[in-house]
Amino acid sequence: MPVDQNTCCVCGSSELEVLFKARGIGFTLAQSPNDLTSTSATLCKACSHVQTPPLEDIAAYYDTGYQFQLSNPEEDDIYAVLQDGTCVYRSQHQAASVAKLHDLSPGSKVLDYGCGKARSLAMLTEAESAIAPYAFDVSDIYVPLWDQFVPKANQSSYSVPEAWHGKMDLALSFFALEHTADPRGFVREMAQLVRPGGKVHVVIPNMYRNISDLVVIDHAQHFSVPSLRYLFEAAGYTDVAIHDSIHRAAFIVVATRPAEMQEVDVRVSEDIAPVIQAARDVADTWADIAQRITAFEDDHAEATAVIYGSGVYGMFVASTLKDLSRVEAFLDANPYRQGRELMGVPILAPDQVPADATVVYVGLNPKDSRGIIEGVAQLHSTPRDFLFL
Repeated sequence: MPVDQNTCCVCGSSELEVLFKARGIGFTLAQSPNDLTSTSATLCKACSHVQTPPLEDIAAYYDTGYQFQLSNPEEDDIYAVLQDGTCVYRSQHQAASVAKLHDLSPGSKVLDYGCGKARSLAMLTEAESAIAPYAFDVSDIYVPLWDQFVPKANQSSYSVPEAWHGKMDLALSFFALEHTADPRGFVREMAQLVRPGGKVHVVIPNMYRNISDLVVIDHAQHFSVPSLRYLFEAAGYTDVAIHDSIHRAAFIVVATRPAEMQEVDVRVSEDIAPVIQAARDVADTWADIAQRITAFEDDHAEATAVIYGSGVYGMFVASTLKDLSRVEAFLDANPYRQGRELMGVPILAPDQVPADATVVYVGLNPKDSRGIIEGVAQLHSTPRDFLFL
């Protein structure tokens, strides 16, 4: 349904301020990273929600254009690297978080709503073999992957079967809510699918822990704890719990569908002034990052460089540079990204850092980057200048 961008997508307030205007970054290698465009964000001063105008023809984009990590069924993002070098991938952590927060009894009907490849659901099904998995997405391009573990009767693309309404014991959503132009409609539809007393488990980026969320062009919604609480309570959910530490850089919302699901008139009772200031700080940080990249490049105009990280931060660095030809490679610890090209630049493993590279642009989350780079011995084998965002 059309959503009025002059009002808040969460609480409906028209008390909005322009927060941010900048070039947006196409997210991941699933789409052409050269399709850069301008983006903007507005801040709701009534509930602290931040929103970005959704992409044009958003339905067609997610049907055929997104294709998130589709080239390899096992491709995933690194969530953490253990001391022994073992990579923990995001889908693994998501599946473990579900098992930690929910008691999945034999026969539990578990739906992954907006599931993409449904990697976390697959891992959960493997670990909890007695559950009944269901998969839904707004595209049918992932069906061959679903076929490996989800019965055909438990799959649906584009629209949810009416027969599923009120049937699910648990409805999962991993990094989907931020993409929708209509978050209120999204959480209402999830409630329709869950039986009375059943739960939803929704994972959404935490912009305040990972500031890249603000500049990703296909993230239309940027939530805070107050705006998430408002969204779910206003929809009629009960027992709304918002976890901000189980998943690094993400919120997890767990809520219950009551016997009678009715919309509620909700008031923001908590002090949102610190959250509003934090949102403004995130926007100011991006303006500062762009200026520092430009100044650092000017100071090292003749140097050969690499960019560590081929995700959103690395792409932001590359798109901000005036002369990308000075960059010999992206470096990335994720084996699924190595061997590809991004913006015409090869992606290499960190131990393949070119010997003549004397400059390293660190394209990682600023909250984690120094600790990560400190542990990459190959970068310190010769003197190099580093730019941390």
